[in-house]
Amino acid sequence: MAVLTAALTAAAVAPAHADPDPAGPTTVRASVDRSGAQLHVPSYGQDLSAGFAARATFTTAGPVWEGDTNGLTDVYFGDSVISSGHPRGTGNGPSRGGAPCASGRMTAFVSEATNITSTPAPDDRPTVYVRNRAVGKVSRASQSFEGTPFAWAARPKVSDDCMWVSFTAALEGPDGTAGQPRVYRYRIYDGTVRLVSEPSARADRSSISYDGRYVAYESRGNVYVRDLDTGTLEKASVARDGGPADGRSSGASLSGDGRHVAFDSTASDLAAGDRNGGVNVFVRDLDAGTTRLVRGESQRATTYDAALGTDGTHLAYVSAVRGEGARVPAVFLRELATGKTQLISADVGGGRNDRPARRPSVNDDGSVVAFDSASADLVAGDTNGVRDVFVRTLPTGPGASTR
Repeated sequence: MAVLTAALTAAAVAPAHADPDPAGPTTVRASVDRSGAQLHVPSYGQDLSAGFAARATFTTAGPVWEGDTNGLTDVYFGDSVISSGHPRGTGNGPSRGGAPCASGRMTAFVSEATNITSTPAPDDRPTVYVRNRAVGKVSRASQSFEGTPFAWAARPKVSDDCMWVSFTAALEGPDGTAGQPRVYRYRIYDGTVRLVSEPSARADRSSISYDGRYVAYESRGNVYVRDLDTGTLEKASVARDGGPADGRSSGASLSGDGRHVAFDSTASDLAAGDRNGGVNVFVRDLDAGTTRLVRGESQRATTYDAALGTDGTHLAYVSAVRGEGARVPAVFLRELATGKTQLISADVGGGRNDRPARRPSVNDDGSVVAFDSASADLVAGDTNGVRDVFVRTLPTGPGASTR
């Protein structure tokens, strides 16, 4: 870890760059129907499994297969529908927010359908479900907490060991209205639910470690990491002097071991050299107590949508330049140990995407990155004019080309 920490310091001052020759990496459109044809409605909400054959979950109204006739958004893992109704067919309400574990065996999603499980839901409140893809069993993760039902739930994340789910949810009040959102953790194999965030504050957008021990989340304009074994809570978005930051932080992404957390922040006092006056990605080493700035491709570039790989050595993010010399938002991947940065949302000629690319998701070792974009030049034959989900695979091993 000392090598990684030192490398993060060097990487903070290295400008982003992209190798121009795309001969090594390959980009495929993941959001296609079962015949491989493009869809004609937007696809989004991609989440890449850490190690399962470079497949991403995504949300679309499709249809991806001939049985998808509900005309609503469904969640897919590759071309397999995750949010299917019981006993077969599609859900009778919209679904979204798919999130797989490393093997893809357990995949969580949010649905307003009432027919996801064998016991129908009483109403269409947004609920977090977990599908065991190996046996087809579905469990309801966000049913209740300490006897009080959840009014709604959203944004699940599954630990890579396939045992835990973190999610945001609001409890139902005595008058039937929803309370403030908090972050919870669900244990898949026994159904227990534990509160992660502070009970007195709003919280959202969690990220969970490989074994479920650590959960990062945003609350009151800061990013926190909870150790659920010890109960300790640590603020990651602190100023260099250890005091409160002068801007808001959000979008936590946790490494598998829970040591490093990446996040977006508008604060200017988290790390030295932050002079662009906008949002940037930062990486906090919780053991060392240090925070590093992830610079964009120029001094005026902003960086955001941080996504750490499970092993903590690769970071995917979006970089954009606004105003004079504006450049469309593009997805990059940085190797934190060397500072080497590659353009991920490259077009078929190796250049930058011509329409915004966003929301990257990276696998365990940084060899695969998923993102969405409406750019028509990322793969051949893209004529649908809507957002698609793409997966870019980078060659690995001795002598592999990354250009």
